[in-house]
Amino acid sequence: MMQEISKLMKKFGYISFLLANLYFLGNQFASGLPNPIIPGGKKNTPAKISSEKESPKTANDTASKENKELEAQIVNAVSITTDQLVAKPQDYLNKDIKFTAKFASFSSLALDYKPAFRSARNYLSFLVFRPDTHIPFSEIKLAMPIPKEKDPETHMLQTLKEGDTLEIYGRVFACPLDEPWVDVLKIKKIASSPDKAKVAEDKDAPGDEDSPTENKHE
Repeated sequence: MMQEISKLMKKFGYISFLLANLYFLGNQFASGLPNPIIPGGKKNTPAKISSEKESPKTANDTASKENKELEAQIVNAVSITTDQLVAKPQDYLNKDIKFTAKFASFSSLALDYKPAFRSARNYLSFLVFRPDTHIPFSEIKLAMPIPKEKDPETHMLQTLKEGDTLEIYGRVFACPLDEPWVDVLKIKKIASSPDKAKVAEDKDAPGDEDSPTENKHE
């Protein structure tokens, strides 16, 4: 009988020991105590995850490099006329060019065409007039990245009027249909179109008329 009691006490003592350890471990996690020591005497600390972000300095350096490349393209651009560009577009393929023309209107003509693809989501397109006419030069496809809201070119584009004279810098990137497709790098407005109302007013204004001469007899 005594032996059976002794065995039961040993059994329950072992169970109590396990319960006490479980209780201790539960309190340890709940109270946020330091992580336990693993064999070898090192703490089981989680690895730090480092997130590498581009520093402002790196971003500024990248923007500065892009600006320098753009300036180099503009400086080295070949000066041509719109007639020359349309006559031999293949001669200017992958070359930086510049030309002067009058603004006609915004258009989607140069956008979303697969052989020379420029997405309408990211680009705008516009037409210029043929020299000394009011006929758009539809053969010249001009695609320009949509500028950011605070970009100075945004205001200039928003205020463009038909007939404004532009200096256009670009690069011919494709010639499907034997027509030039141009990535516009930069636009300068070098002259404004005459005010239509003022022109009409000037036309309606009476001109100077010669007063009739009177013959005087002495």
